[in-house]
Amino acid sequence: MRRRLRRQNLALLVILVGIILFLFWLPAKRDLLSTNGGEIRAAMDIGSGATNLKVARIDPKTDKIIAQLFEKTIPVPYQKHLEQSKDNTFDQDVMNQGIQAIKELKKEADRFHVKKVVAVATAAFRKAANAEQFAREIEKQTGVQVRIINQDEEGILAFRGALALTAVQPQQAVVWDIGGGSMQLTTLSPEGTYLVEKGKTASVLFKNAVIQDIKHENINTTQSPNPLTKEQMQAAMNYAAQLSQETAPFIKDKLHDPKTHVIAVGNLFNLGVKPLVHNQIVHRKALEEAVMKWVNKPDAELPGGSLVEVTVTNPLMVLGYMQGLNIKQVDVISVNNADGALTYPPYWE
Repeated sequence: MRRRLRRQNLALLVILVGIILFLFWLPAKRDLLSTNGGEIRAAMDIGSGATNLKVARIDPKTDKIIAQLFEKTIPVPYQKHLEQSKDNTFDQDVMNQGIQAIKELKKEADRFHVKKVVAVATAAFRKAANAEQFAREIEKQTGVQVRIINQDEEGILAFRGALALTAVQPQQAVVWDIGGGSMQLTTLSPEGTYLVEKGKTASVLFKNAVIQDIKHENINTTQSPNPLTKEQMQAAMNYAAQLSQETAPFIKDKLHDPKTHVIAVGNLFNLGVKPLVHNQIVHRKALEEAVMKWVNKPDAELPGGSLVEVTVTNPLMVLGYMQGLNIKQVDVISVNNADGALTYPPYWE
């Protein structure tokens, strides 16, 4: 009997100690996620093909990322639906997908007791006639205020995000971002101001051009350009190389400088290019060898899931630009506009 009482008392003591330790640990954890370890912030990049969340610890004095805490991406094909729209508006289907994605991502962000959630929307929102109305509906249903940013600001955010996570000198960097509806090549002028080159194509636009101008099919009835012959793939690269020649002379000259470091960011590079060569440093020759293995492959034999229709054209577009601008390699890093938004002072004042 006494032995049983001792065991019961010991069990109660262990439980009591556990409760005391938990009560001390809980405020310590909250403190770590707030003041002592910097400011915990969350930002969403509502891109034309996916919505991205980043949660990070930020030093508010230097606007630098101390540590990345969480990230998640949910595909939402805004640009694809917009291209199919007859009145240049988001349809109810894609708006429902978008709101659900933001609700899910905000729930993740709230776990970190963030100061607030900042959200920036890009190309598809700039084009859609009902984007402002949809942004208000997002805020009503989720509590997240959406900023529809212009292409210059999009380039600046990508540049800031990339430089916040690398040791590259700002004056020697060109940050390359390709989305569903826009492309930016961003660098600094000799005076230190941002220069944003607005590319002449983007993921969905390039895919449609391949369908229409190279395969000579109707984009209203044909959603995927696959399969592509070797000749058609070469024609697609040549087309991208031709578009690259419209790049501003200052950017071209900088890309020819051997000291220039080209940093590639965004989902297209991270999910659609880097995995092909299994390396963060993507060399032009290696990428071409990888994508040429997909000659004559239909959608059913290609990776990419719901984005399979751009599985082949995305790397072909990148290759064409690399050839046209004499870019031998790019350094792909896991950065999107959310990283830049996390440290952009106007968003946190």
